[in-house]
Amino acid sequence: MENKDKSLICSRILVKFCYAVVLACCIFAPMLANHYNEKTVHLHSESVIAPLLITLYCCVPFAVCVLVCLDILLKNIGNGQPFITKNVTLLRIISYCCFGVALAFIYFAVLRPFAFAIVFAAAFFGLILRVVKNCFKKAVEIREENDATI
Repeated sequence: MENKDKSLICSRILVKFCYAVVLACCIFAPMLANHYNEKTVHLHSESVIAPLLITLYCCVPFAVCVLVCLDILLKNIGNGQPFITKNVTLLRIISYCCFGVALAFIYFAVLRPFAFAIVFAAAFFGLILRVVKNCFKKAVEIREENDATI
């Protein structure tokens, strides 16, 4: 087995593991939010359990969408189809999900300014993915042009 196959298999396993992590976070979110609130109550007077849960649960659809898109993207790459229009669409969807997470965390960042770091990180990843998407789009155009000339 070549290194690229090992990397692809490892990536697909990590995506499956992330499904389990998202599920666990959904189940244990109330307990985690309560624990976070207890640890920060001495710094801030108001409880943030409800806003944190709202924010986290709003991010779940984005996380699941990203994982599904990554699964499909890795399957396409494994099938020897890295530069196809479908992959460009998948990268676009993933970038939109990153921006969605950034928007969801703005709500919580109003209460806890440290969350602006998450807003910035998610928006930055969305921007990076837009650049990668544009590179893939250009590669698809070049591949289609080359296929047409042969």
